[in-house]
Amino acid sequence: MAEIMDSYKINERAWGLILSRINERLKAGATQSSIARMLGCDRATVNRWIQDRRGGERTTFRDMIRYLDRLRIPLREVFLSDDGELPPPSPDRAPTDLDKAIASTLVVVAKAVGKGTADIARELEILNLPDIKAMMRGKASMRASDFSKICRAVGVDPGVILKRAETLRGEE
Repeated sequence: MAEIMDSYKINERAWGLILSRINERLKAGATQSSIARMLGCDRATVNRWIQDRRGGERTTFRDMIRYLDRLRIPLREVFLSDDGELPPPSPDRAPTDLDKAIASTLVVVAKAVGKGTADIARELEILNLPDIKAMMRGKASMRASDFSKICRAVGVDPGVILKRAETLRGEE
């Protein structure tokens, strides 16, 4: 991309693609409720988007990326990149050693109580299965809120996980 990215144009383009894909699914026979379940939002939200053509200006970037992902809209379509190149990920968001130790500890505890990532995803409507799998494998960083929700779904005190992860990290 030779020119500077304009966040308003990108946001507008992303919402145009999202609404277009939603309308395609509706025309193919999908219901607003089924689309809402797939996107992880309420049926009323999908209805508002369709009726008012609103939503993009009030949606977080994280949610917008989730909608694009679940609707199988490639980022290059949003960014209109001819060469398919996207900016490299920010190095400060790469999982740290502590993130990886937390993830491995969560996996061990979840297995011990008989919960897999699919079980956790069912309990956490706000996070989807691929995101949870990536976090539990140490491939993606967890926000504190995600960590807290996953611990609650597993049924373990976050302090216990942090203490064990610190111990594991110190042993390496």
